[in-house]
Amino acid sequence: MEQSIFELREQRLQKLFADCQREVLSQIIGPFGLSMAMFEDRNGGNVTTLHNFERVDDDFVATESDKKLHANSRREYSVDVRSEYEIKTKEAAKATGGKTWEDKRTESIARGKDEYTGRTVSTDGTFEQRDGRVVRAELDHVGPIREFHSNKKAHLGLGDVKRDEQTGALKVDPGRMRAAVNDDKNLALTNQPLNGSKSDHDFEEWAARERPDGTTNAEKFEIDKKLMAEKSQTAQKHLNDTVGRALRKKQATELLHTGGSQALQMGLRQAMGLLLTELVNGLFNEIKTLIKHGVEAGKSLLEEIRGRLFKVIQAVVKKIPDAAAQLFHGGISGFMSNLMTFVLNSFLSTAKRFVTAIREGLIGLFRAFKTILFPPEHLTKDEALQEGLKILTAVVISSVGIILTESVATFMASVPFLKVIADIVTPVLIGTLSGLLTAFLAYQIDCMFDRYRHSLDEKLLDEIIADAKRQEMFASELTMLAESSFNNVERFAKSVSVYQKIGDTLGSAGRAAAASLVSLEHSVTETREQVRNSADKLTFIYESQASIDDFFKTI
Repeated sequence: MEQSIFELREQRLQKLFADCQREVLSQIIGPFGLSMAMFEDRNGGNVTTLHNFERVDDDFVATESDKKLHANSRREYSVDVRSEYEIKTKEAAKATGGKTWEDKRTESIARGKDEYTGRTVSTDGTFEQRDGRVVRAELDHVGPIREFHSNKKAHLGLGDVKRDEQTGALKVDPGRMRAAVNDDKNLALTNQPLNGSKSDHDFEEWAARERPDGTTNAEKFEIDKKLMAEKSQTAQKHLNDTVGRALRKKQATELLHTGGSQALQMGLRQAMGLLLTELVNGLFNEIKTLIKHGVEAGKSLLEEIRGRLFKVIQAVVKKIPDAAAQLFHGGISGFMSNLMTFVLNSFLSTAKRFVTAIREGLIGLFRAFKTILFPPEHLTKDEALQEGLKILTAVVISSVGIILTESVATFMASVPFLKVIADIVTPVLIGTLSGLLTAFLAYQIDCMFDRYRHSLDEKLLDEIIADAKRQEMFASELTMLAESSFNNVERFAKSVSVYQKIGDTLGSAGRAAAASLVSLEHSVTETREQVRNSADKLTFIYESQASIDDFFKTI
């Protein structure tokens, strides 16, 4: 066993040297090589989430179009801003079916009802107040434009960014937001005094507000609370549904587009990385062998190089099926990493290095859990766990390396003579360190499992020997117990004879005791009779003494 353990350790050491070379090449070509060249990761990921859009800065907004929407949503509300939401002209009313503000007012007047108070409107578009005044009928935005303009979700979901045909610059088109806020579900016909007082305030808050005379606005303007609630709920539902649908559609479309692109890129990166690693590793080994053994006798240097290159190419060609599998797995991980990044950024803002770490780590996690949960046919569950742990170790080290890359590059750039090559050297340096550390930890995991397996074998042998000793002791104790039992049986027989003799003696003693008892009973009877006679005599003596005493007293 000692010899086999020694040989296994030697094999592990040789594997460590080979793994160091392979892991370093894989890291430099993969996460710190091809990924840096093929992917341009952004803070917050490829799709802008509402969480990141609501930030004051636009550092985590994904696209230039969304940055324009971000800036537009932070403009201070003013008369000019309000005018962008109005549909006073036919041009502005295109998004609402061509109906201008006046057209919508006319249609509402035709329905003949104040939608807040329930009072009837005249055909000329006026209301007669209780005090006799005649006031104009006006349309009101139930959900105010000011409030809608401050809704960041509405800007992200409904905002459109178009390129100016003349200047080529990106410009925000408020058409869809204008259509949503001017939809009939968000408009109500009412009288001018009420509309002027409500202005851009929230309807229900304004209605409940107390006036100087102690009444509320709802009481002052005779608002029907049922109509107010219905209209307010309808408008709020319309705006929320419209904005929600638009945002879901925008983000779903962008997720499919960017996810597909990421899947293709990640699949190609995995396939190319596998083939390039095999190519470079093969070339390295063949050159090392050529230097060590020299040119084979009868061949020229060119022929030797050609033959070794052919061997390397054959090895790379054999890896093509594996590369195809990596293309598929990489595509899945690329799409899922894009989706996972979006989900995470719905709650927190992730820097671009974390986005890279998520993308690179996901395929490793996928491979690790697949290996552990669904072991290949040539691996036992124990061996699958061992391989899965090694993959997880590589994922963790690569992710940490990716996150540290920017910090290391910044540090190297601060050194004058390294500043020029900092961006080139950093990925190679971090990739080399990550590869070496990955190989070393994989070696430690192999050694740990080896010790575990051999310790189990030794424990099993020790247990078998100990069990044999326990069985021998048990047999000896059983023999001793049998001998003791026979001795006890003999002693028991002798005890029975003694007990019989004691029984006979006790029987004789019993009969003697019975005779003694009869004699004692007869003696007790006689004694009682004597005691009774003695008592009578004593009584007689006492009486005689008393008579003598009386006689002497009379003399």
